[in-house]
Amino acid sequence: MADQNNRLVPISREEIVILLESGYVLMNMSKWSEAREVFTGAAALLPKSEVPRLALGTLEFAQGRHDKALQEYRKAQQLNPKSALPRAHAGEALLFLGKANEATRELKAAVELEPDGDGGQLARALLEAKEAGALPPPKAAKK
Repeated sequence: MADQNNRLVPISREEIVILLESGYVLMNMSKWSEAREVFTGAAALLPKSEVPRLALGTLEFAQGRHDKALQEYRKAQQLNPKSALPRAHAGEALLFLGKANEATRELKAAVELEPDGDGGQLARALLEAKEAGALPPPKAAKK
């Protein structure tokens, strides 16, 4: 059972940061399997936190698996519906899946949730890049 900090077992914030950072280091080294193990472990330790799910989504996205990335970002959204960052990342994945209209809705929702936060800033940058034509063209017809 998780304690009041949404953690399965007692673990300090510093230890969580180190764990997640080690996963990102492995990911940046293209050690996909090892990074997945780290992020999956973090998700098990922090079952009510969206952060490990964002990391898993980023891992999938980095490998070009945008559909799987979107699934992880959706899980992160469910864990923290008031956070803009999962929405911004979901919007990015949707753009790469060719779902421009749905992506735009997600990105605008992220900006509304946190106009000046990291999620809102990422969403705004993605919207601007989309408008400038800097992102890949939609793979599917606009819906």
